Formats: sequence, C-alpha cells, structure tokens
Amino acid sequence: MRFSREEKRQISVDITPLIDVVFLLLIFFMVSTTFIYSNSIDVNLPAAKGDEKQINDSIRIVLTKDGAITINGKTFASEAVQDELVKMKETIPDTTVIIEADTEVPHGQVVHIMDASRQAGYQKFAIAVEEEGK
Repeated sequence: MRFSREEKRQISVDITPLIDVVFLLLIFFMVSTTFIYSNSIDVNLPAAKGDEKQINDSIRIVLTKDGAITINGKTFASEAVQDELVKMKETIPDTTVIIEADTEVPHGQVVHIMDASRQAGYQKFAIAVEEEGK
C-alpha cells in the first residue's frame, strides 16, 4: 500500500504595492483639495442663510467700515475702482465679482461698486456673507 502525501502549498500575496497605491491616492487627494482662503482684512460680514458656492478665478472687492476699498488685496480710491475693473476686464474677461462689505458699510457704497463693475463689463456678482449661527 502506497500512501501519497500531498504537499500543502501556501499562497502568499504581497500587499506592499497595494499599500503604496493607496498612499499615493491619499496624497493626491490631499494635495488637490481646495484650501480655505483666509482674508487678511478684518471685515464683519453680514449673516444670511443660503447655499455655499465655490467660485474660482474671481475678483474680490472688500469694503471696510473705515471706507477702504481693496480689489484682490490692493487698496484703491473710490473714483479709481471703475478704471481698475476696466483694466482687469482685459486680463480676466468672464469672471465673478465678489463683494465683501462690512455690516457697517452704507448700502450706497455697495451699489456704487456694483454699478462700477457693471459699467466695466462684468455681469456676474456675488455678495459674501457669514453663515448664520456662527
């Protein structure tokens, strides 16, 4: 009588490449995420309810309570805003103008900025607000 003994084969799978791929995907998604842009000018935005919308390649106009007007971080006089927006229209033709006005800024000044933007040729506007309850 002859007994045969089968050899037990162990199957081993190397998961090192799988871990490498997972870490590469993790790093890719971490780098490609949009980070929160912090405004360096202290503006007390009004609170409102609504949907948050991410806008890329925009013109940010900040109106502070002391009357300063900044466009993308550069300060301008009220009379020079429209001229600067006309110049920007040549380089950034189709974008959204985001107006960040302090709660103490008069309504007329916000309307002046919107009117200057419209005369410069911009048609899309957004008013930045704080989420209510924060």
